[in-house]
Amino acid sequence: MKRIIVRTPNFIGDTVNITPCLELVKKEYPDAELIIVGPEFVKDIFKYDKQVSGFITFSSKKKRKLSTYFSIIKELRKYRGDLGIIFVNTFISAVLFKLGKVKINIGYRKEGRSLLLDFSPKLNYQKHYINRYASLFNEFIGNKYVTLPPLSLPHTGKATFHFSNAQPTIGLYLGGENKGYRHYRPEQSVQLLRLLNENGYNLVLIGDADDNIQHTRYIAEARISNIINLTANTTVEEFINTISNVDVLVTIDSSALHIAAAVGTPFIALMGLSTSPTSTIMPKVNFGHILKVENNLIREEDYIRNITPELILENIRQLLAKQIAP
Repeated sequence: MKRIIVRTPNFIGDTVNITPCLELVKKEYPDAELIIVGPEFVKDIFKYDKQVSGFITFSSKKKRKLSTYFSIIKELRKYRGDLGIIFVNTFISAVLFKLGKVKINIGYRKEGRSLLLDFSPKLNYQKHYINRYASLFNEFIGNKYVTLPPLSLPHTGKATFHFSNAQPTIGLYLGGENKGYRHYRPEQSVQLLRLLNENGYNLVLIGDADDNIQHTRYIAEARISNIINLTANTTVEEFINTISNVDVLVTIDSSALHIAAAVGTPFIALMGLSTSPTSTIMPKVNFGHILKVENNLIREEDYIRNITPELILENIRQLLAKQIAP
């Protein structure tokens, strides 16, 4: 295989989770060039991957013009791919790779696209997402590999913030109302900011433009010092570097969660109502804490209310203590 074309998932966190599979691909075909096809953010995710030699990107908007599809087909034909690994499960993705004249295409059996694929195993939804992605390629080559490589996210680590003291810095992705029942509740968010400030921590808020509406309100209401709001003010590359430079990340967002796992930043995941079972999305690393407090509540939408600011502070202290332990 001289050139392998990879269609990434449509979300940042899921794309980070395909990196163990890509490490298997590189091990199997060490001399092959990788071409990445996906939303525009993939350029920042794979910018420093030495085996990636090209990108085919498009807007992350769900509705795409026909001209976008024609452009993708044209670019695919230009690269003359030997193998296409399609990590999205849509019919159109298989059509594009077929029309793009990629020689061999593999992807899961979904949306009646099996006739367009050369290898299409059945998708097992009980598997962890990382295993799903890795299994697709591993099954294609006859289950040659037994062990999953770790997440891989090459980055510069360039500083995106600065505080004039040496206190630990806590990154916070608390989310906005657009995150639905997953976002940390407003009254608890303000309490958390005040509590962390009282304990001397530096604080950095991160997230997207929708999250920034709430994050800005929290800062105004909390009236505290040593806090920097980078929400909606970073590129994806800067977002990655920010997470790599905080001492602990507290997040309701899976993209930030998986980036932290990939760059080695201790994290605390605040688990509310999720679109996937917790067992299929949690990072496979040993330096994070998962907070999901159900107690006797019936509705999963209410779970996140049980994660108190005091509980988060306790877990931050535990993670920081591990970093300084001999």
